Amino acid sequence: MLQASATGLQPKAPHVLALASQPDGGGVLEPLSAFMTNPAGSAIVNAVGPIRQIVQGGDGGPRRYLVILSRTAAAPGSPVQLQVVDTP
Repeated sequence: MLQASATGLQPKAPHVLALASQPDGGGVLEPLSAFMTNPAGSAIVNAVGPIRQIVQGGDGGPRRYLVILSRTAAAPGSPVQLQVVDTP
């Protein structure tokens, strides 16, 4: 289970927590959880699944990166927050 505390987002706006195939939030996106921010622009977001293994690129699969995207009625928008990537 993943629980993220998102802050600094647009207040009362729809967003989506997703996995991206590129560290800049681009490439293939896999939505994990849609959420709406509160009047202060924050939210607690929950997602369930083998997220640690996916983010680390376990089991021979490609590494993916956590990203928060703005969301429109039709689809996810642009990235507003990205996972910090440690460089070896």
